[in-house]
Amino acid sequence: MIENEQINILQKEEFDIVIDKERIEALVDNKFEAIKAPCGLGLYASDGENYQYAIFGRDSIEAGEDILLINPGLTREILITMASMQGVESNDKTEEQFGKIHHEYRAVVMGGVIVPEKSKKIIEILSSRWGGSDKMFCYYGSVDSTPLFVRLVGQYVSKYGPEILDQEVLGINGSKKAFRDHVQNAAEWVKDHVESSDWGLLEFKHINPQGLAYQAWKDSRTGYLHLDGTPAAADNGIASIEVQGYAYDALIAASELNIFSSYENLEYRSLARKLQNNVLKQMWVNDDDGSYFAIGLDRDENGMTRQIMTCTSNTAAVLDSNLLLDLPENDRISYVQPIVDIIMGKNFLTDVGVRTRSLKHEDLIDFADYHGSLVSWPKETYDIAKGLRRHGFIDQAVKLENCLLASAQKSNEFYEFYYVNVLGEVKYNYARGGPNQSHLDGEISIPEQCQGWTISAIIKILDSRK
Repeated sequence: MIENEQINILQKEEFDIVIDKERIEALVDNKFEAIKAPCGLGLYASDGENYQYAIFGRDSIEAGEDILLINPGLTREILITMASMQGVESNDKTEEQFGKIHHEYRAVVMGGVIVPEKSKKIIEILSSRWGGSDKMFCYYGSVDSTPLFVRLVGQYVSKYGPEILDQEVLGINGSKKAFRDHVQNAAEWVKDHVESSDWGLLEFKHINPQGLAYQAWKDSRTGYLHLDGTPAAADNGIASIEVQGYAYDALIAASELNIFSSYENLEYRSLARKLQNNVLKQMWVNDDDGSYFAIGLDRDENGMTRQIMTCTSNTAAVLDSNLLLDLPENDRISYVQPIVDIIMGKNFLTDVGVRTRSLKHEDLIDFADYHGSLVSWPKETYDIAKGLRRHGFIDQAVKLENCLLASAQKSNEFYEFYYVNVLGEVKYNYARGGPNQSHLDGEISIPEQCQGWTISAIIKILDSRK
């Protein structure tokens, strides 16, 4: 049993901190209200200047999953909001598709409140690239929001019953229909895209040349790199490993929600098994440093399939799905154990969580890219901790959770991510400075403060220790 008030963390000999649970809870209470969107819109991505007044599909859904058992009313609000913004037509500029859950929504007036000038300027810039106007835009350039939505609906209905499926939702085009129709359309979007892939996987490929090239959560321009440092070929389609976990869960959830016929339910389950098999056959890597899942697949200029073999945190993020859990025990552990060995090893583990790319690839980039070897995201560290718990690696999960609690306490903030240099030194505060780290000079991004899915992770960790 872990003591709530005093949790000793020992990542390495010189790192020893005692968690002040009450202090962190007070910080949560102070910050969480700032990201609640008005008028039933769920959550803003952050209270920082870049994502304040922005509703992201992926962020909202993942936060809703964290708080499902703690604040089901807010999770329900998030689900209804996602349905209300769901795609209803094809639009190459906004990348809208029928049934697709949006990536990012912004408007000059949010819940009757006029947003600050900085937010208005962001709307003006992004709408010129992604469609919309100087008043609002809704962009759909993410592959994972839709399967995450279906998965969360499955979790919500499993816990609280199917009543939500009958709720009437006002869609983005002004039409009204039952929530179950929105869930059906989202599930069919996932199914259709897996079936249309010659890999038998859920791929992303931007339609708008000015849209996001990488449309999973690591959407920076250096998020997907080959071993020689060249970017993965986004124009030819990419299948990201963690997305396959979401897709698998979504297909299984769709088959269990009683929204399709018995025959269609069998089709969804069969497709899930095929996707699972395709992942294991096509995405597993064996090299001198160990075995793991490649971050993804892409195609070269001749259309030939390539593994994107850089070793990243994505390989462990897939643990927080049923894709491996549903394997026979001996097969499951043959994949899980090597992943755990790598992700809890020296190339990934830091005092604030898991690096997003292995330290062995640090020289691929000549700056601290925010999805790279010198960065750790609390959001993904918690996804990995959840996965470790699901596979029975409780001590390792607790260790990562403790890292997140300690980082919030030391920084007195819920940052989007932390920079960690090759020696493991962490920059904890971006408002008042921090360690003088020469490798952070030059091209770096400043993490958002009061980040929604960082807060939701801390809320869930604290609640689990009551």
